[in-house]
Amino acid sequence: MLKTKNPLLLVPFKYGFIGAILIILGLLVLFFMGKHPLLLNPVLDVRIPIYGLIIFISAKVFKEQYNNGVMHFWQGMVIGMIAYLVMALVAGLFIYIMGEISSTGFLVDYINIATDQLVTNKDLFIETIGEKTYTDTLAQLPTTRSIHLAVDYLLKSMPIGLFLTIILSVLLRRK
Repeated sequence: MLKTKNPLLLVPFKYGFIGAILIILGLLVLFFMGKHPLLLNPVLDVRIPIYGLIIFISAKVFKEQYNNGVMHFWQGMVIGMIAYLVMALVAGLFIYIMGEISSTGFLVDYINIATDQLVTNKDLFIETIGEKTYTDTLAQLPTTRSIHLAVDYLLKSMPIGLFLTIILSVLLRRK
């Protein structure tokens, strides 16, 4: 475990792991309800409310319990970044493991559903992304591996976490 007594590190790691567990539970619930969690509308993404809640709680706990009610913007940014990186990395690792366990059908379902969505909405996709990108995507989809899903999830988590961190750091700074 982390061998430091610095609350600037301890608090976001602690709550980041709690948030990661919540995200994993959300992914599992969606998957076993028959909705592939990586192919949902971004508005329904479990990361947004959980990231916001965990970053807020981490910053608030640090500010109130460890820093005498004062938090500078940079401290909020450090706390938020650590919290969302922990959540994103742990959830990405979980997605990788789920994809590697063939009995779950996680990767196969992703490929099948994504292919169906591309074929069903062909005209819309060609209009939006162009025919070459569409055909390339359709051709590459069967070669998708678990690591691709995990890295994609991790990379898509970064802007969500950064945006929420900036907003919450501004709102919670100082007293």
